[in-house]
Amino acid sequence: MKTFIFSTMLLTVFSAMTLAQGKVEQTILRMEQDWENALVKSDVAALGTIYSDDLNYTHSNGSVDNKKSYIDKIKSGGTKYESMKREDIKVRLYGNTALVTCHWMVNVTADGKKISTDARYLHVYVKKARCGRWSRIRQHGSFRKVLVDLR
Repeated sequence: MKTFIFSTMLLTVFSAMTLAQGKVEQTILRMEQDWENALVKSDVAALGTIYSDDLNYTHSNGSVDNKKSYIDKIKSGGTKYESMKREDIKVRLYGNTALVTCHWMVNVTADGKKISTDARYLHVYVKKARCGRWSRIRQHGSFRKVLVDLR
């Protein structure tokens, strides 16, 4: 009988953990979709809520931005995302940290040049203890293929 009670308690605990993990994964996936929508619409207010103040973004070309510099590029029109498609999105949870990997195909105009990028990205989210909210602290892209219009 003790074994049955212990097994039932253990099953209940693991079921609750799995359910909670599923909700967190859905939250992160929703943030990813909100991010995509914000980029294509140049919605800097929405990006400001997704990105942590200490964001570090290493672009697939090796350049690095923080939250302010990246949002300023979008706000000024210097960087304009025309379209994007994401595939193979995976979320991994490690306590209060979530990692998202994805295959990302994007068409963007940056500094007057039209660029089509086929890349992989890694987004790192943390749940901030002081506000209980998830935010993206790191973003890293790695080229698969790049096509630049040199006209």
